[in-house]
Amino acid sequence: MISKKISCVALLALLGSSVPTQAQVWKNLQKTIEDKASKKVEDMLTGGTKAATTATSPSKMALPELEETYSFVPGRTIVFASDFKNDVKGRMPKHWKSNSTGSISSVSGVPGKWLALNEKTTYKIDSLLSTPGNFTIEFDLLTRSSEAADIGSMSFGFARDNSNRNHITDAYNDNAITETEFHFHNREITNSSSDTRIYNTIKFPFANYANELLHVAISVEGENLSVYVNKTKVLDTNMFKPKTAKYFYLTAPYSYDLGSKVYFSNFVMAKN
Repeated sequence: MISKKISCVALLALLGSSVPTQAQVWKNLQKTIEDKASKKVEDMLTGGTKAATTATSPSKMALPELEETYSFVPGRTIVFASDFKNDVKGRMPKHWKSNSTGSISSVSGVPGKWLALNEKTTYKIDSLLSTPGNFTIEFDLLTRSSEAADIGSMSFGFARDNSNRNHITDAYNDNAITETEFHFHNREITNSSSDTRIYNTIKFPFANYANELLHVAISVEGENLSVYVNKTKVLDTNMFKPKTAKYFYLTAPYSYDLGSKVYFSNFVMAKN
């Protein structure tokens, strides 16, 4: 009899304790349903979860960081300038020479005259003009192509003499000292020096420059060479041995595909 009473008491206790347990379960279930409903509304408003948004966002090539202040300062006194204004179309411009050929042209929709660069050709100033100790150079390149990758790599830099016998292809041939090379196909700029053995690579969004203007600014201060492309600094380091003679050169793309072309103009050299 006592045993039966204990069993009844235990059963009542168990039933009594199960009431709050069931209530808690129901409460948790209700909260879960509310949370899911709330999240569904939020997804409808935002267009999906963060993960989905990230997955569908188009990937973009990062642009080089622009300096907060464009630090290039052109020289105060112009030493040599050439915009081909008085040159005859179809001929090589006065005051320039090459190891091959080139011709003055006009480009539809673009003011001024331009030197159409012949592939695998190096151009130099046609004089024994010695560059000052500290000086700046600025010039424009104009691209015309279906896409930038149709343009082969091209370069510019400084050589130890002003000979135009051969085509300069890097910083180590035909008495060259430095080379800055534009790789349109893989969107890179490389810089190299046979004087200081410097070699570096920087990414540049050449895919955006199939039919655009590229403004190049160069500053030489003693042994230091700084190069800017459309106000983006792509080089700033020692590239020369002390008291090295320097002669500017520009090498055209090694090839053109599908009728592409690069033009050159508005060259200015100035001393500080």
